[in-house]
Amino acid sequence: MKSHSAELLATAAWKSQWPVSELPEIIFAGRSNSGKSSLINALTNRSQLAYTGSTPGKTVLLNFFRIDDKVVFTDAPGYGYAKGGTKRVVDFAALLDPYFRERAQLKGLILVLDIRRIPDEDDLTMLDYARKAHLACLVVCVKADKLSRNQQINQIKKISQVLSVPQTSLLPVSSTKKTGLDEVWDRIDQLVQR
Repeated sequence: MKSHSAELLATAAWKSQWPVSELPEIIFAGRSNSGKSSLINALTNRSQLAYTGSTPGKTVLLNFFRIDDKVVFTDAPGYGYAKGGTKRVVDFAALLDPYFRERAQLKGLILVLDIRRIPDEDDLTMLDYARKAHLACLVVCVKADKLSRNQQINQIKKISQVLSVPQTSLLPVSSTKKTGLDEVWDRIDQLVQR
């Protein structure tokens, strides 16, 4: 896996804090503790670029990372974590709504799912939200190393049925074993050239 130059551009709660940039952007979204930050770290071959922790819900702002001077990865807060209640849900919507509607250079969404879990209403809502914003969506199923090859195949089939997407559009990845990352980069390259 090749190393990538990567730097934190901005941490933003409001539009006024978004970084000034012409680079295409890809937003990473998923449930709290789905493995979003670990995926970003694995894709950039940097161990501590994006915050990872055992406590869900640590990312509460949009974090913008410039990668190789060619793309910006935006790490969104995880959704579906109950601590913080309704106010946290409202804050999440207030943070993402303007970004999805107004960020001209936003090219796509990477929906990060734990391959061991069946997508729930929150995952479906996020995918639908991205589609309504006319964003290309890529579904990355992380933690693939936790399952055997046969279990991965079965889970991919189930996940594709729940999300109503072709099985071939789901990418199994292991951030710890560094498998599937080149395929994700190939798809990212396609997204940013749109």
